[in-house]
Amino acid sequence: MNITKKNDELVLRIPLKQKDYDAIGEYIGDVPNLIGIVAGNEYSISHLIALGYKDDIQEGSSIIMFESKEELEKICKELDIDIWIHPVCSVCKEAIRGVHTWGDKGAECLEHEKH
Repeated sequence: MNITKKNDELVLRIPLKQKDYDAIGEYIGDVPNLIGIVAGNEYSISHLIALGYKDDIQEGSSIIMFESKEELEKICKELDIDIWIHPVCSVCKEAIRGVHTWGDKGAECLEHEKH
C-alpha cells in the first residue's frame, strides 16, 4: 500500500492483486487483494487475506465503507472486485462471519443455536 498526501487530500494506492504462496513457500500465483463485503446493513471493501498454504482465503480488515449496497456494487463492478454476502442471523439480525447453524427460521449465529 502506498499512502501519500496531495494538496489537502490523502491518496491511497492499494494493489488489486497480491502474490500467494503454498505450504512450502513456493509462489503459486497472484490472487485478489480486495473483496467487497455485504454484512447485514454494512457495506465495505475489505482486504483479502491469501492463505495459499491452506488453499484458502479470508476476509481481512475493512478499508472503505459505503452507505448502500448499490454504491458498493457499482464500485466493485467498475474495479472488477468480487463481493461476499454474509448471512444474517434470523434471531438477532446481526451479520454472521464464520461458522453458523440453521434453525427453523434460517441462519443462526452460534449464540442462538438450539441445544
